[in-house]
Amino acid sequence: MIVYNKAPIEVLWDAVKSLAVTIPIYKEVMDEDENSTPDSYLILRSDVSSGVEMFGDGSGQIRRSDCDLILVSKGIAGNATSTHNTNKASIAEALEAADIPYDGYNLGYDATLKSTEYTFSVTIFYR
Repeated sequence: MIVYNKAPIEVLWDAVKSLAVTIPIYKEVMDEDENSTPDSYLILRSDVSSGVEMFGDGSGQIRRSDCDLILVSKGIAGNATSTHNTNKASIAEALEAADIPYDGYNLGYDATLKSTEYTFSVTIFYR
């Protein structure tokens, strides 16, 4: 377990910021208007749930923040070379390089939103 001395959102940003040249990255919310929505983007969400991981001397010494990195891409990601799947592989590689384990959830294509979504769930421990 790695314990960080910075906010969970900053840990997430540090892990994927090198991808910002190819994938637009937003912290907490994608704030573009409907006409400016990128074809594929990543949303970093921290503190989806949080709590104390370890107590010491009656107070929380290490906190836990459950976070999501949500990749959203317009259209159907039908093959391995689609923008969505290429971006998904890049994000996984960045998390692995930063020694951040994750669980992946393929939410698939949403016909109402006309987009494909994949979520990386991570737990960040911090002081």
